[in-house]
This record gives sequence, structure tokens and C-alpha cells, in this order.
Amino acid sequence: MSISFRNRTLPALFLVLFSFFNGILSAQQSFFTRQPDPVFTPDENLPIVRWVYGISFGMYLPNNSTANYYNGTGEHSVETALNRQWNYDRIVRHLDEVIETFLVYELPTNMRYNPGLQVGFYGGLNLNNSFAVLGEFNYTRLTLADRFTIETDRETFTSEPYLVLSDISGTEERIELRLGFQYTMLTNGYMHPFVESGLNITDVKVIENRVNIKGLTINIRDFRGEYYNIRDYGMGLGLYTALGLKMDVSDAVAIRAGGSVSFSRINLGDNHKIKPQFTAFMRLNLNDVFSPAAD
Repeated sequence: MSISFRNRTLPALFLVLFSFFNGILSAQQSFFTRQPDPVFTPDENLPIVRWVYGISFGMYLPNNSTANYYNGTGEHSVETALNRQWNYDRIVRHLDEVIETFLVYELPTNMRYNPGLQVGFYGGLNLNNSFAVLGEFNYTRLTLADRFTIETDRETFTSEPYLVLSDISGTEERIELRLGFQYTMLTNGYMHPFVESGLNITDVKVIENRVNIKGLTINIRDFRGEYYNIRDYGMGLGLYTALGLKMDVSDAVAIRAGGSVSFSRINLGDNHKIKPQFTAFMRLNLNDVFSPAAD
């Protein structure tokens, strides 16, 4: 009888001890194992109104539709400027030739702007993680140059006239003001594509238009404009759109790189055409850099 009792008791006791220790181990594992925090996914449409601002620079590629405004024809002609008595006498004396007369022989017909460096700043208001209202101010200084010829009465002993090759150049400033909307995509990552669109105003000011004849420089703009400080300028309204990529560097600093096109009228002379002007830009976003430190 005792043997039978022990044979039944030992397995039951073993089962009880196993269950007891297994419960202790399970309790320890549950105690020391940290449950993951709930993941919070921000709603990109929640209002988080805040100011945005920064500086920008880039390469401005102007349309050449107004470049011939500087080629010496029309209202500000090379011929009129060079035939003014004081200029005419200076040119005859300056040319190292035995001449008494000269005339403008050929002017350029396909002048082209050089690409210009654009600098500016921008600011706006973020309505949420995706939408913002932006204003932008950009400044560009453009130059262009070409060649023209004048014919002199120097004897060549041929049927061809004696020509003097000379330079003609121009310089202008452009200030562009933009007001538009910006939409940023993929706001949960570190790189965010964005698109912009809105209105722009382009103000153009002519700085100079000169010729250089063997080292002799002459301004061919209206001399009365110099005396009375008359400003040769124009202002045009247009539209712009831009595409780019925002790259987050930190919570306060981000870089935006992209390109834009402005469809606007460059108001010089009788030009009434709306042409595209292209810009490749990079912006340094300085959000909260100058904000007071949090307590």
C-alpha cells in the first residue's frame, strides 16, 4: 500500500512544483519586459500655424526677347550717339587712323543675356505641415555684350570698306516680388517634395548701355536722362510656378533646392510679350533659429 501511494504522489508533486516555478518565471518576464509606447502619427492637416523665413540664392536664366533693346537701334541708337558733335570729334581723334568721316556699318541683331546670380529672402506662414503662404523678394543683375562695326573713309585700295570692330554692352537690374502658395508632400520623412505657384511682379531698371571703340567708351543712352536723372525702367505682372525638394537638417534648419519658371512681361521699350524666365535656386530655411529659447 505504501508503495502504491508514493507512486501516485510523486508525479502529482512534480506537476505542482513545475506549475509553481513556471508561474514565477512568467511573472518575472512580464515584469521586466517593457511594453512598446504607442506610436503617434501626426495628422498633417492639424493646424500648426508658425512663421517661416530664410535666404535664397540661385542662377537666373532670362529670356532673350528683350536683349535687342541694347543693340543700338530704335530710340537709343548708336548712330545718334556717335554723331553728336562732341562724340564724333572724339572718335575721329581717338582712332589711330587718318580719317575724316565714319558711319555705323552693322549692328548686332541677336543679342543674348548672360546668366545672372540671383539673391533674395523669403518669408511666410505655415498653415499646417503641408500648406504655407509665402512671399519672396529676389534681386538679379544681368549683363549682355556683342560686337558691331563702323565704316571709315580710310583708303583700302579694294572695293571693301575699312571697318573698325567695336563692342556694345548693356547692364540691367531685375527685382522680382512673388506671392503664392506652397504645398509640401511626404511630411513624415526627412525629404519632402514641394510645389509652389502664385503671382509675381518684375521691376526692370536699365543701368547702362555703352559702346567701346578701341578703348573709347561712350554711353548711348539719352544724355538728357543722365542730366535729369530720368529712370529707364519697366514693371510687369505675371505668374510663376516652382518644384523642388526640402531636406531637413535639424528642427530649425532645412534646405530647399529646386527650379522655377516665371511667365511675365519684361517691360522694356515696346515689348508686350509674356515669356518664361527660369531660375535654379537653393534656399536656407531658418525656422525658429532666432526665436527665444524655450524654458
